[in-house]
Amino acid sequence: AEDRIRNLSQMLMQSQEYERQMISYELHDRIAQNLSWLKMSLGTFFKGHSDISSELIEKMKKFSNLTEQTIIAVRDLSYDLRPPGLDEMGLVTEIEIYCEEFSEKTGLEIDFQSAGMHTLKLADDTKIHLYRLIQEGLNNIRKHADAGQVTIKLVGVSPNIILRIEDDGKGFDVKARELALDNEKRMGLRSMRERVNLLQGQMTIQSRQMKGTKIFIKLPYLEQDNESKEKHINY
Repeated sequence: AEDRIRNLSQMLMQSQEYERQMISYELHDRIAQNLSWLKMSLGTFFKGHSDISSELIEKMKKFSNLTEQTIIAVRDLSYDLRPPGLDEMGLVTEIEIYCEEFSEKTGLEIDFQSAGMHTLKLADDTKIHLYRLIQEGLNNIRKHADAGQVTIKLVGVSPNIILRIEDDGKGFDVKARELALDNEKRMGLRSMRERVNLLQGQMTIQSRQMKGTKIFIKLPYLEQDNESKEKHINY
């Protein structure tokens, strides 16, 4: 019964990721490009006309700026739905980019460290789940932790993949939070727990009031003709 539930949950998440990917491509390849064309058109709308009032020109500049802001918002949404470089640049590079951009937007100081991951032959599902775990972890910290610093460590240690997310925020009562997860409708820790369970991993949380929070995730990795992988890495 547990295997059946896990398989159904995995199929559901795969379907969600596929839908996210399709929406992401639509936003990036069609809507964002159309908006870019509109912005270019606005920039040349009055070209060749010398009798345009300064008031009308100022309004057109505001329209152009609003269009630019909308383009950025659409591309950010597309990126969140499906990171475009996950397949081309690899998991670690894409996480580094995400952490840098997340830090710039939120002011959070993020220290991302990785070891032993570049040589792993990860399945697509595993890559997107690891990416989502970090994405959901950071968003949870931004919304609830009141943190200033975050440390993320992603390490390949045969036969496991280890992910640690640590913040210096206000912390919480772990036991009470764990009990609330089953009845919780919002994303965050519950979604992270579900992803870890799908990958047959383990997730533990350590937190103290005003002492920050540590999330420790261990996922199994099966050797796939990958003997060059580092097997003893300190983390």
